[in-house]
Amino acid sequence: MPGVRAACLCALLFISGIQSALPQAAVALPAAAPASVQGVAFHFVSDGPPGSGWDHGNRIARFYFPEWLPAFFTRAIVLDGDLARNDTLSWIFTGPHAGFTVQLGAHQVRLQQRYYDSWSLFSDAQPSTGYPQKIVQDAIVPLTGTARTITVIFDAHLSVQVLVNGERLIEQSCLFDVQRHQLEFDAPRTEHHVLSGELLPDVNRQVSVTIDPSVRHQTMLGFGGSPSIPAWQSLSDAGKQQYWQILKSYNLLIDREYPMGTRLKPDMSNLDDLADASPHYYGDNFPNGEVSDFNYNRTTQEMGGNVIYEMWDLPSWAAQHPTDGAPHGHAVADPEAWARAMVTYCRIAKERTGRPPEIVGVQNEVEEPPQVALEMVRVLRQRLDEAGFANVKIHMADASFLFLGTQRATALRDHPDVWKSIDYAAAHEYDYQDNFANPDEYDATMRDMRRAIGDKPFLATEICINKPSLQMNSWRVAFNLGQLYHKNLTLLDAIGLLYCWLILDVEQPSFGASRSLLVPDRARGNIPVASSDQLRVLGAFSRHILRGMQRVDATSSDPDLLVTAFTGRGDETTLVVLNRSTQPMQLSIRGIDAAWKEMERTSAYLQNSDSGVPSSIVIQPGEIVTLSTLHAPRAPQ
Repeated sequence: MPGVRAACLCALLFISGIQSALPQAAVALPAAAPASVQGVAFHFVSDGPPGSGWDHGNRIARFYFPEWLPAFFTRAIVLDGDLARNDTLSWIFTGPHAGFTVQLGAHQVRLQQRYYDSWSLFSDAQPSTGYPQKIVQDAIVPLTGTARTITVIFDAHLSVQVLVNGERLIEQSCLFDVQRHQLEFDAPRTEHHVLSGELLPDVNRQVSVTIDPSVRHQTMLGFGGSPSIPAWQSLSDAGKQQYWQILKSYNLLIDREYPMGTRLKPDMSNLDDLADASPHYYGDNFPNGEVSDFNYNRTTQEMGGNVIYEMWDLPSWAAQHPTDGAPHGHAVADPEAWARAMVTYCRIAKERTGRPPEIVGVQNEVEEPPQVALEMVRVLRQRLDEAGFANVKIHMADASFLFLGTQRATALRDHPDVWKSIDYAAAHEYDYQDNFANPDEYDATMRDMRRAIGDKPFLATEICINKPSLQMNSWRVAFNLGQLYHKNLTLLDAIGLLYCWLILDVEQPSFGASRSLLVPDRARGNIPVASSDQLRVLGAFSRHILRGMQRVDATSSDPDLLVTAFTGRGDETTLVVLNRSTQPMQLSIRGIDAAWKEMERTSAYLQNSDSGVPSSIVIQPGEIVTLSTLHAPRAPQ
């Protein structure tokens, strides 16, 4: 019952503090199935020599498994004998910020998660470990019977599960990454207890991918996001140069521009006055202002990109007097005054950069009264045409949530004279976070939007994480946004994917990791650096899917292998493959004989790394592989 499971996981994500299993009857273990393969052996003797090395005392030496764990995994150990009454076997998993431990005793199994990346996690109430840590989840399940196998599943559902003899006993939500694992055996040093076993190896799953170039879908506009101009201005000259190199190499060439909104003068003469930037508040960070920069826009256009312009809060001279019907305290728009402002922006942009924006949006997120919303579209199209901007396209007012976007699109379609003036459907997708632990449950919402917009091309105008419970700088969180990119391309036929911010200037790192692809690094001369793994995940798509390429049918024989394929001029072909399972997958590609020139691996360990194209392609759990006949430019390191 995936729906029930997802609901439980989502509930867990919003529970803080230590989670403990309630007292319960002991679970009677089933008999363990015999292992059919041999793996990495381990052996402990309780009264043998102590583990050598500093700070280990008279304790049994630990066993360290010689592997770096993939992002998702299933790992199982098989025990050759029984644990004595007072013995425990601890299976310790560690990562950059946090870790978890599975502890098996003769009569119980326990799962603890702990964070250890800040001294503030230290507590006198906790046993001394030599480092600060805080236990955030703790569950104990009593057992009867003989434990022979322990299995840990660490998956794309943002959970960790513990199975004993194949019986799932504990499941907890878990956002952080782990990379290594080890075993510790604790037994009386004056008695002779022996424990041996082995870690079972991974087995590749055979999966086929079929591409059908004859079945064609949307034609791509591209990828991008919104720059905080004050953040960009804070970069050094060398940093600005690197910034443009990064945007070019990642093909992030759609500049979704935020204006200054309420501080805009009636003649709009201060459109790009940095001193008048409207503050954008995030926590205790310094405000990232909303303001234009036509030099920035011109550079984007010269690189082959384009500009989307959309207002959010309106200046008083473009709004009516606030009414009781205005949600969130926003003033209701004056359609004529607002449309004149949009046309004025187009005129100034053309004067300053050589061309107007390619697309203008009706309004960002604000919910206008129905009649006002309809009139804004009517008047905007008329005023643009009258001013000579007939080629400037319009995207619909984008809602914060996709389900609200569906409602807006449905309301617009009820007025065909207005709907025909909309060139692009658009929406933000923050409601995806409600299905973050089980992304497939968002599919129905996406299909509803696709039906509502008919044949209109779709722009995903703002994607990021803004729920506090999901703001974790981890590959697993970033990967699940990768699933959203895939779903946008394949379910909504999206022609453009835009991250919320391209660059943001923050002090509190969770805001950088969740809201922005890049942040200024003041410790290295104000150069732009990736805020988290979000840049590499989006880059797995954007670097080899160029404007003008068209999506073609691609199917996978396994539902946990997500595939997206595009073709362009000549032999241009790109295939993006995401493995969201806990097993390695060996690929066979059918239906197209592409001469792949480049293969990029993207993971927690690899940032869009060109590995060459091997004869046999194995994609690791939680990895993204991009195959292409195109060579993407490399970003500065």
